[in-house]
Amino acid sequence: MRRALVSLVLGVSVLSVACGGSSNDSKTAASASASATPLEELQGIPKDLNADVADLTKPIDDTQAVIDQIGAIPKKYGITAGDMAAMCKATINDGSVDVKVNGDVSEDAKAEIKAALTKLKGVVAGLKATPDKVVALGKKAAVDTAKVPLLATRVTTEATATSANPFGSADSKVKAKAELDSVKQVQADVSQSITDVQTKITNIPGMATTALAKLTATLAGGT
Repeated sequence: MRRALVSLVLGVSVLSVACGGSSNDSKTAASASASATPLEELQGIPKDLNADVADLTKPIDDTQAVIDQIGAIPKKYGITAGDMAAMCKATINDGSVDVKVNGDVSEDAKAEIKAALTKLKGVVAGLKATPDKVVALGKKAAVDTAKVPLLATRVTTEATATSANPFGSADSKVKAKAELDSVKQVQADVSQSITDVQTKITNIPGMATTALAKLTATLAGGT
């Protein structure tokens, strides 16, 4: 029992080093994981990484939608394509959202143009930030790779201690046995999920560059 406790303490210490950092994000993650069991934390790694991937690809996925939305505005409100392209160009280049049109347009038209430009601004900002976000996610995946065996060891250590505890409840022993039986497969699945994410994100910067070029060419006349 003493050996199991020492191993658990060492595992926790090494895991803390692997996670590192003192940022608010790290504190929030630490707080959230504190309420989870080692097995739950291990199983949560793929979900967390996949959510980050979805965040990365969202502006890419939204590119065609914003093109379609803005493309319909000139005909709908009688605005010249040149005016619309000039506004889009400013938004793409410096993030400004400024409704400037020749002639009178309704307040509804101005509101819709502003909303469309605001959406365009968000998509462009997301696309431009993609390379840095990919680098950050790559580092996070590397940290998670190091965490996987440590968490698996904690699962095994704690479940073994629970199974050997003569005062433990029958339910806790059943749960401990289930964790011991599944931890190797969970570890393998999580490791594969991390590898899949690392492979997937290598293509995302190029996709973002292509999407940004498409926005510029379609909405701002290629400039």
